[in-house]
Amino acid sequence: MSFCKLPLEALKNLLLGLACNESTIEIELDMSCNNLGAQGAHVLESCIHGIRCIGSLDISENNMDVDLAAVVTAVSKNKSIKHLNMGRNLNNMKAKHIASVMDAVVQMIQEEDCVLQSLSIPDSKLKADLYNLINALGGNQCLQSVDISGNLMGDAGARLLAKALQINSRLKSIIYDRNNITLQGYCDIAYALESNYTVRYMPFPIYDVVPCMKISSERTDAVMRKIQDLLHRNVSPKKYSNGQAFRLQQGFLLSSTQQMVDRLVVQTQDTIRVLAAQESVDSNNDINHATGLIQDADNSKQLLPRLHEVVQRREEVGNPIDVKLKQVADELHNVVVSYLQGTLESMIKCAEDQCPHVLADDRVQGEIKKMCREKNFLAPEFIHTCIVEQTGADIMNKVNELNLAVAAHVSDRITDEVIETLSQSYKKL
Repeated sequence: MSFCKLPLEALKNLLLGLACNESTIEIELDMSCNNLGAQGAHVLESCIHGIRCIGSLDISENNMDVDLAAVVTAVSKNKSIKHLNMGRNLNNMKAKHIASVMDAVVQMIQEEDCVLQSLSIPDSKLKADLYNLINALGGNQCLQSVDISGNLMGDAGARLLAKALQINSRLKSIIYDRNNITLQGYCDIAYALESNYTVRYMPFPIYDVVPCMKISSERTDAVMRKIQDLLHRNVSPKKYSNGQAFRLQQGFLLSSTQQMVDRLVVQTQDTIRVLAAQESVDSNNDINHATGLIQDADNSKQLLPRLHEVVQRREEVGNPIDVKLKQVADELHNVVVSYLQGTLESMIKCAEDQCPHVLADDRVQGEIKKMCREKNFLAPEFIHTCIVEQTGADIMNKVNELNLAVAAHVSDRITDEVIETLSQSYKKL
């Protein structure tokens, strides 16, 4: 439906028709370059959230202006749309309107029930307005692919992207050319990829690399080669430890949250010292309760590494997943060997039926069987590599990812509860 200059009435009828469709799923609706404008945005906003048969939506280059924010909010309510392209809508928009649109995008991908797998905002020249979105990628658990090319985010944006990559365990594809990134920005990204094992596809940024090659060709070649080598490492399945991921997650805890906890602790301690001189039974009970909460607040700072230690202790005892994978590899090898042997016997029997006089000689038949057994020999190492090292690596990486997500959720939830209860206790004192 792109480049069709759809009238508003036709757009509305199309969307209402799709909303009534209950037999089709995963439709790719391309409505790019239709110049829908503000009125088209209102139609989309009112209809798109109720259409469950759309799996991919392209609304790029439609001149929607500030009304694009409402469309994004409506898309976030639709739990069937997994791919969204909204590029080239923000080029001529006022700065204050761009901020509201990007806030809506960030809020959409931060929702716990977000199902969006790919987000494309190319050629929008967002510059610093892209930073909040890049920051949000760090803890995002839904997006697997992003296209932020042509946004002129510079080295500052590359640095934020590098920080996000160090803690993100979901992204697999990032398109980021035409962003005015210099060699320093690529160095930051290369450093971040050393601790990221999930990103597999980052197309070579030819447009931005050319100026870097003119300044320092050898260093640029080394950095870009390192990025490509790390991506190749991620494509080849290898098991990695969750220890580094836990440490990174701990290192990137929001400092504002920690500062809030520390501030509440100090305020509560000051109030306790004032009330300590009083010998009221009620105040003593409140002081004891507040003191316990302060202890919990201090302990909450070390909760994430303690959760990591729990996982490590379980692995030191012996990981049952590794044991089971090795058992499966041995059992599968026996099954494959038995199958090959049975197939060989059937082939020999068929050959005897077709050429009984030739194979009547036991010597000839014995030589054929011996050579065939040598040719269909399957080394146990092959099955072990396929099951334990390749498939097993993907399984263990996913297990580590889930452990990290659970630990982060437990830590965040308890920290929020500490802040809430400590605030209530302080007010009560």
